[in-house]
Amino acid sequence: MPRSRLPVHAIALVALISVILEPAGRSAFATATGQGRSGAAQQRKIYWADEVPKGWNGKWAPKFQVVPERTDFTRATSTLQLHEFIDVLKWNAEDMHVFTVFTSALRKVAPAIVLAHPRVTSPEEARASGKPVIYLQGNIHPAEPEGTEALLMVMRDILLGKYKHLLDHQILIFCPIFNVDGTDTFVTEDGTPHITGVRTNAGGFDLNRDGVKLETIEVNGLYQNVLNRWDPVLLFDAHLMGRVNHGYANTYATSTVPTAHPGPRGYVWDTLFPAVREAVRRDFGLETFTHCLFDEAHWPPTVWSHDNAIWSVEAKFIVSDYGLRNRMSIITETPGHPTFERRIYAQYAYILALLEFTNAHASEMQRVCNDADADTVAKVRAQAESGQLRNWVEGKYESWGKIDLLAYKTNDTAYLPGTSVRVTAPGSATGPPEVVHGVEHLTKPVGTKDASVPRGYLIPADMRDLVAKLRAHNIKVQVLDKPMAAVGEEFVVDRMVKARAGGFEMTRLEGGFFGPTTRQVAAGTFFLDMAQPMANAAFYYLEPQAADGFVGWGMLDDALRSLGVDKHPVVYPIFKFRKAVDAPGR
Repeated sequence: MPRSRLPVHAIALVALISVILEPAGRSAFATATGQGRSGAAQQRKIYWADEVPKGWNGKWAPKFQVVPERTDFTRATSTLQLHEFIDVLKWNAEDMHVFTVFTSALRKVAPAIVLAHPRVTSPEEARASGKPVIYLQGNIHPAEPEGTEALLMVMRDILLGKYKHLLDHQILIFCPIFNVDGTDTFVTEDGTPHITGVRTNAGGFDLNRDGVKLETIEVNGLYQNVLNRWDPVLLFDAHLMGRVNHGYANTYATSTVPTAHPGPRGYVWDTLFPAVREAVRRDFGLETFTHCLFDEAHWPPTVWSHDNAIWSVEAKFIVSDYGLRNRMSIITETPGHPTFERRIYAQYAYILALLEFTNAHASEMQRVCNDADADTVAKVRAQAESGQLRNWVEGKYESWGKIDLLAYKTNDTAYLPGTSVRVTAPGSATGPPEVVHGVEHLTKPVGTKDASVPRGYLIPADMRDLVAKLRAHNIKVQVLDKPMAAVGEEFVVDRMVKARAGGFEMTRLEGGFFGPTTRQVAAGTFFLDMAQPMANAAFYYLEPQAADGFVGWGMLDDALRSLGVDKHPVVYPIFKFRKAVDAPGR
């Protein structure tokens, strides 16, 4: 296990043992971190299960309270109530600007709120400030509303409370309710909140599976009006899990697509996550860890895995896809069974600890992302023509090593007496969890299949829709004004296969690359120069064997069928070239 990770797990274990076995006096945590008795005295109580510290959200006049605060944590915020809350903030704070991310199919507006000091009202002003942009999002799945409420509270605390310093070195963009249509499609739920929205948008689409294909109004709006224009250095997305057996108040993950540049991902994993985890424990009394699950059919667990939590090495999730841009990204997932107040507190704690970190390390984070951009372009220019440059089209998770895990043996439900509402059964998933030793931490993304990265791609002129998708992803594509010839590789498709994967019917191409070969193309052909920061994303989307690139999502099915793939082998229509033999002005 790398040295940068081992101390985090070691400190976590002694902290947990100190809380569980030695609640008073000088703790093992204090010893491990070099604190004396005064430091131990300041060590927070750890809050388990439904526990929250008294008065954690402060005292606010009714007009500044979010919906859960006004309803004893029995209701979640609707889109109308969101607009009302934003209006109150606008009339009482000057460091904010509101713009529209998109207007939904049901004609509902999804607002984004820019917090900056001094006020910033455009991406151009943001860039001129020199401060990085951090984007934070809630309610992509409206049945998971605690992130929304936490984001609203954090906005309030920054604009009107004690966290104004979080605008010293960064610009924050909040989109508290992303899936506006799903938020206002109300259903009743067990526990709290009593009424929530539904997971999908008005068309029945899961917006957090649209990171590659960009087929929804909502995700297109996000990419065009936020990610492409404002270029956040970090994207944060808040979620909720179901009833789980782990003992953490919140869990986190980052993009694990092996194709993505390792610099931003490594920074999040090695530097940001350990620091924020420690800050959440120290400042808010909560334990957090990686977004995983263990096999609940066996006790004690032996594996703690991203795969078990449906977090994969594919790019379909927005947080995963964003890593292909040489940027940082985080998803958090609170467990679903604690009370609504506890879940909001868990998200609130993580968001504030995260923003403290990003504010303190803003320049460093910018530098990591800028270095990844420069490195991506430099490698294409130096190695692609010779065929030396390669990248991953498939991957899997391996273990970082063995860890100590917080877990409950049981987490059962029972009906609340006199009601038809299910709650956590008495004696189940309450109090301090057990510490399970020697559990494999299966969250290390590794590539399993690679392909050569070209100097560029040549895309037929009739694939305008495909090119529009590339441009929507902020990938630069030009049009040839003269014919050209290029030397490269052709992929021969022997067979196109359909198969279910991750709940979707995906396309897989069987075949292989042949070359070198020379191809002549006409004026009007689309030309994608890979010497750009988005090269890793372009490679992932266009490679014929990428698991969930454009091929995987069926975006080339019609083109391949028109070539006769159902009857005989065909040549993949997108040509990846190493060298332009005759490159006219473009």
